[in-house]
Amino acid sequence: MTDVEGGMQTPDGAWRVEVVRRRRTRWYRIVHGEDVIDWLSIAAVERILDEAGVDRRLLIEVDPAAPPPRRTA
Repeated sequence: MTDVEGGMQTPDGAWRVEVVRRRRTRWYRIVHGEDVIDWLSIAAVERILDEAGVDRRLLIEVDPAAPPPRRTA
């Protein structure tokens, strides 16, 4: 069983980064729309967000239990 321990997202909810734990292993997950990229290191998260033009300084903390916002087309 995996647990989401923490999360941050862009103010519009388009990009979300989660800290995930299973037993003693922790990793990061990016959720962007319907896309989920799992098992990331923090360096990989930074690289992906930078390449997408996401300003990491604007990320806001969110309740890890809250589902990512639904995006409308």
